Amino acid sequence: MDEKRCYLAVDGGNSKTEYRLLNASGAVIAASRGGASNHETLPGGFDGAADVLICEIADLLEAQGCSLSHVADAVLGLAGADYDEEAIALQAALHARGLQRCFVCNDGYLGVMAGIETGVGICYSAGSGVTCAGMNAEGARAQFGGIGVLSGDTGGGFDIAAFVYRSVYQHLFFGKAYTTLKDAYFTLFDVRTPESFLASAARIQNEESARQLIGLFFTAMETGDELALRYAALAASHAADSVVAVSDALHLKPTVHVALSGSIMTAVAPPTFRRMIEYELFRRKGKYFSLRVNDRQPVDGAVRWVRMRNHLSETLT
Repeated sequence: MDEKRCYLAVDGGNSKTEYRLLNASGAVIAASRGGASNHETLPGGFDGAADVLICEIADLLEAQGCSLSHVADAVLGLAGADYDEEAIALQAALHARGLQRCFVCNDGYLGVMAGIETGVGICYSAGSGVTCAGMNAEGARAQFGGIGVLSGDTGGGFDIAAFVYRSVYQHLFFGKAYTTLKDAYFTLFDVRTPESFLASAARIQNEESARQLIGLFFTAMETGDELALRYAALAASHAADSVVAVSDALHLKPTVHVALSGSIMTAVAPPTFRRMIEYELFRRKGKYFSLRVNDRQPVDGAVRWVRMRNHLSETLT
């Protein structure tokens, strides 16, 4: 056995990218975290994303005394790879930079592999954005969402943060309904006047501020704020529409397992919001779906996938 042969598992997102290095036997021997790798938001598009990925992969390999030539296979689930043409373009860009054998797909599919024991079912992921992806027993895949405004995505972190600011803005300047989000926002960011609220827009366009606004939103929802509840209902409806669309496209039969993934679903949203999604699914299809919060990282799904592709141990670690 070539002691230098190794495998890569990658989960690339809008804010961070997780890397795992496996040895020739399939054991995880190293891990690292890098920055964003979505080609839609990085300068240079596909080439820019490939440059970031290869640079960070090379660092991980070098620390273990390996190089790209030792990588026998890699599975990369990447945000922004929303349809086949994008995945193929990213795969080609990686190949041109020395990653000779790899499989690229949308990062939503990693949630299926990580969160569903059989690898058959659906992952609804809500992080910075939202996406819904599924696989059936024959290996067919389907994905909806992930394109943002163009696909009507509702319920991702960026969209929630924008909703909070927009709701306060429309109350202050358009005379729209009062929302408790206004007082919470003013307190959190020490805003005292409508004019200073306008100026605060420049301060909140970063990841930490977005997290704080998401927290405000779910607190308002839990305490019965009408606007927050209305938005949560729209987000739950969008999630249900996406899940049903994937299920129908793959001809999945009940009970269909649905893993809820992404930072919103696993770390921020209260159980109330999950129950709203369950209710919307029940309204559409009855007792067709079984939901659970994914307790494994999506990168674990990439680890499992690369093991399966290469007939290695499939035990997740």
